[in-house]
Amino acid sequence: MGEINKKDYLIDYLTITVHLPLSNCVDLYNHHFGDALFDLIDLPHGAKGFKGVKEAALGFQLKHSPGNNKEYCSFMFPGEACKAVPPEFFTYFYRTLARQEIKFNITRLDFAYDDVPFTPRDFFQVVEDDKNRIEKGGKQKIRTLSQRDTVKFITEPFLEKEDGSGLSRDTCYFGSRLSERFLRIYNKRGPTRLEIEYKGKRAAYVASEILKEDEDKWLDISLAHLLDFIDIDISWWKEFIGDHQRAYAKLHSAKEKSLEKISGWLLDQVSPSLAAVTECTGGQILSDMLDEGAKRMHKNHKNLLSQYGK
Repeated sequence: MGEINKKDYLIDYLTITVHLPLSNCVDLYNHHFGDALFDLIDLPHGAKGFKGVKEAALGFQLKHSPGNNKEYCSFMFPGEACKAVPPEFFTYFYRTLARQEIKFNITRLDFAYDDVPFTPRDFFQVVEDDKNRIEKGGKQKIRTLSQRDTVKFITEPFLEKEDGSGLSRDTCYFGSRLSERFLRIYNKRGPTRLEIEYKGKRAAYVASEILKEDEDKWLDISLAHLLDFIDIDISWWKEFIGDHQRAYAKLHSAKEKSLEKISGWLLDQVSPSLAAVTECTGGQILSDMLDEGAKRMHKNHKNLLSQYGK
């Protein structure tokens, strides 16, 4: 594939929850997406978690009326709708929400790369080989947060690809569907596509990093976050990634935030006095503090220990 062109990467699925009444959300849709996806029409049914749904072209849905006197709507852009919306429309929408301090949350983002220089079978095989290599005590070629056992390969050998380039539609999945990141690699259209699906807090973070920037920066940002999830020491992956580096984005869990808060307080407030007393006593104060602290732990301290399996 060589250098990735603009046409080779895109947002392929996007869901944004906007905490405004339906009338305001309809106005936002008309202003930002009406020219690309046309008029909204009411569907005769609701959707999971919503009593009402308005639909536009190419499967876009505006889900509304969640009940319990709550007022928010879900803007759902499936793949075909994403392709029809110019990238700058998404950026403008995101910036409008942020600038006007409207409460919103991005709950899912799929980012796709087309015509990658490897096949679904290539990806499956390198993961399987790495799993076998690790079992034999060898050096791994893959850095990933996902278990290698989650890799799954499906082939439909007698189905022709959509572009008429030949038989066999292959798909490789990697990661857990319950996690915040999940990979799909498939060739049903012809050229191989890689899609990474983000959900939850990871979707919100990665999407905000992408959408706050103009499209010419999307590729660099998206590949950096892909590399946070997986990197492979093999030629075809290096050709795809080029000289991009990982983002090192860490989203702290509740237990990590608690530990970070306590650690920060110790460093800021206690460490100067502790250093002075330690110097004067030859270190005995450290042992005394640990013994005394263990006796006087509050419930929040014990909860933190249990979260870390202590």
